[in-house]
Formats: sequence, C-alpha cells, structure tokens
Amino acid sequence: MAIGITLLGHASAYRILGLFAHPGLSHFKVFQPIMRGLAEAGHQVTVVSYFPSWDEPHPNYTDFSFQGQKLMTNAFSLEGFSRRTFFDNFVEFYELVRWAYETCSAALNSPALDQVLALHQSKPFDILVTEYFATDCLLGISHVMQVPLVGLSSSALMPWHYERVGLPDDPSYIPSEFGTFSERMNFWERVENWFVVRSTNLLYRFVQWNDDRQLMAKFGKGLPSVREIARNTSLILVNQHYSLSGARPLVPAVVEIGGIHIRKQKPLPSDIHKVLDDSPEGVIVISWGSVLRASTLPQEKRDAILNALRRLSMKVLWKWEADSPESLPENVIVRKWLPQRDVLCHPNVRIFLSHGGLLGVSEAVHCSVPVVVTPIYGDQFINAAALVNRGMGVAMYYDKITPEYVYQCVQAALQPSVREAAIAVSAAYRHRPQTALELSVWSIENVLKNGARRLEKSYGSELSAVVYNSWDVGLVFAGMVALCLAVVVTVATKLLNKKSNARRAAKKSKRS
Repeated sequence: MAIGITLLGHASAYRILGLFAHPGLSHFKVFQPIMRGLAEAGHQVTVVSYFPSWDEPHPNYTDFSFQGQKLMTNAFSLEGFSRRTFFDNFVEFYELVRWAYETCSAALNSPALDQVLALHQSKPFDILVTEYFATDCLLGISHVMQVPLVGLSSSALMPWHYERVGLPDDPSYIPSEFGTFSERMNFWERVENWFVVRSTNLLYRFVQWNDDRQLMAKFGKGLPSVREIARNTSLILVNQHYSLSGARPLVPAVVEIGGIHIRKQKPLPSDIHKVLDDSPEGVIVISWGSVLRASTLPQEKRDAILNALRRLSMKVLWKWEADSPESLPENVIVRKWLPQRDVLCHPNVRIFLSHGGLLGVSEAVHCSVPVVVTPIYGDQFINAAALVNRGMGVAMYYDKITPEYVYQCVQAALQPSVREAAIAVSAAYRHRPQTALELSVWSIENVLKNGARRLEKSYGSELSAVVYNSWDVGLVFAGMVALCLAVVVTVATKLLNKKSNARRAAKKSKRS
C-alpha cells in the first residue's frame, strides 16, 4: 500500500535501521507496515527480524534475519488452562523476564547484528527503530551508532515505558498491561492496579541490569546504562487508540497508531465468500488468533461451545487448525485458515468470538463487529475490559464455559445496543485526519528532520522520582504543617499551664 508522502530528491532520503528481536509474528505484523511505509516514502530501510521476506520485496527495503530463538507462532495450547488469578500478574512478568534474557542474548550474538554494525561503519544509519516490550537490550545499539531512538509498541505501553518520555502514569485510571481492568476501576481494583504497576516497574530494573551486563560483554565497558539510554527516546509509536483503550494524557513524543496493521480489504476466497453471501440471517465468526490453538480445547469445553452453537439459527464460521471435530453441528463450518480482517468486514457478520488479541480486536472495531471475548493471557484481559467498557463487547470467561453460559453470552452480544455501540466506536476509530501509516511515517520523519533540539521531549523524563512526584515539595509542606502544629501545641500548652497556675494561685490566696 503506497502512502501519500513524496520526498524531494535523494538528499531527503534517510538510512533507517529497524531491529526487532522478539520472535512473535503478531508483534512484527504491527512493525512491518511502518518499515515498509518508510521504504515506500523513499528512505533506505534495513530491517533485522525473525521474519525476513514476510512481504513483497521493495528496492528500498533490505532484510536480515536474527537467529537463536524459536518462533512463537501456533505455540499455545489450551490444555491445562483454567482461570486467571492475582498471582498471574507476576507469573506473566516472570515469563517476560525469561523472554527478555533469551531475546537479548540471541540478538547480541546473532551474525545479522554484526553485519548491520559493519554496514554502519561504511554507510552510517540516521536513526534506529526498535520494539519497546520486555527488554531494552537493543537500545544500546543507538548509543553505539550515536543515532536517534524510536520505539514501537505492539500493545499498550508497559509500566516501565512511561518515565523514559515523561508520560504521566496514573494507576487510578490507567490499567496495567498485566491487569484485567478497564479505566473504570473500583477501590480494590485500584489497589491491585497500583501495586502491580509500581512493583513490576521496580522489578524491571533487574531486566535492565541484565541488559547492561550483556551489552558490556558485547561492547566492553563505557556504555551508559540502558535506563539512561532509554531517556534519550525521541518517539514512541503505540498500537492503541483512545476510542477503544480510553483517553489518557500523551506527550508529543508518544503517538497513537492503533490499527496500523489493517490494510485495504481484499477479495475473499470463493468458498468463504459464498458462505457469507448466502447467510442474510447473519454469521458468527470464531477465531482465537495465530498463537492460541482452538483445536487444543479440552473435550468438555469443546462440547459446551458446540452444543451452544447448535441452538443458534445463524451459521458459524470457525478457524479450526486441525481436522473437523466430531459431532459438528450443521450450522458450523470450520476452516484451517481465515482471512480474518476481510471476513469481519463482510456486512453479514454479526458477532466475533475472539481470545482478545489486540490485532483481532482492532479489526473487529474497524469493521464495527461486536465481540464475545475469552481472554487467556497477556493484554487480552485489558482488551476484553476495554471492549466491555465501550459497550461493544461481552466477556466470556474460560473457566465458566458451559453450554448455557456460552449461549447467553452470544445472545447478549446480539442485542441491538451492543451493535449500536460497535458502530459508534468504529466510527470514532476510523475518523482520523490521516491514516495510522501516514502518521507513523510523518512522526519518524519529524524526528529525523527536527529532532536535534528534542523539542518534543517532556522535561519530566529528566526528573528523579522525588522531583517528578513532588515528594520534596510535599515534605516541605508537611514540615510547615508540623511546625505550625508544634507552635500551636506549644502556645496552647503554655496558655493552659499559665491558666492552671493562675487557678492554683487563686486557690492558695483564698486559703490564706
């Protein structure tokens, strides 16, 4: 997809390096359109990832491949999963820490990184674009190359991303990426959210310590800490949009690009097109993404869902990775693969049963389709909460799945009010002055052209926690209040003592 940005001659073209060391395809689906868009805008783009040649070749786009980690596609089984608890906040954080170590180690020891470092010596890069997720390891490359740093986030920002750009992070209404809440939290939810945000932010220092250690082993001593390098971030592009996730304060260095992966609609395969066209009463679409495998559902859960679907008059189109399950209802049609975005935008699609992955949720919002969401792990819980909060989603929790429960959730999503909310949210989601891709390319070009003075940077990123939170000011006022109270108590004590002494003197004089 070409974008409406034209560069004036070769002098305006920049050399852009993209480093994406996380081996998850769903993440790269967010980053690749941006890098491709920069190439189409005339820049020389070099990308190192686990997904080279993922798209059609472009003369300005050069691929290198990381090595050392297994890809995370179709890797999660539902066998053994039950429900989420408070402690899963920290179990998932531990998983991120483990990924961070493996990601950093594999990236720094990959021959591809040495190749781009050698390229930089002969033809220097002008900027580094990399993922902001579970490790800051590759931020050290921006210091080695002495180039500006741009971060891309495939989901909402992690708790440790806020301070590096001076972005306000208020746990009273901004939910943790690890949590299960929307912006509307009750007291105990706010207690949990505050604790998770603050504790994971502190625990992340251990990840950064490991990043520093591995960078030192690669480049020797002399590099600043990655925490210090992160404060030189010029821009973060984050895959969210206020119409779904909720409005929150943003500094100029943070730009929302929700739905960046959504491309122009393509023709549907003939068999799927016929199913949808021949179903004026409506179609339910079920897809649990590229990592979760619906075919691994335990028999009890599988039968419960199928029995609920059997009661419905409309057809069901289900992405099922294995052979068709036994006792398949006549109205259920399974396919091992679905062009999800193109299917969802068909006018006969009524609701979408999803695991709550952000890419699928974004497509449902784009296509104004209500969602019955069954979150399993990661950001799926806050995505589910956001859909429910906006009125276009119904949460169907995995541990509660029974035939009647599934049926009631589907019926709730078919209510006219849910459909109306989906249409309203979709209208706001799509109504933008420029596309997410155009905004992304412009924002990165703006850093390249005007970023030397760092005018977009919030001074808050340079402040210590004491100054940023005005704890010192609060301490001064607390001291003043304490001093005033001490004066009042001292004066009151003296007055009381004086009055007491006067009474004793009066009594003594009467006796005499």
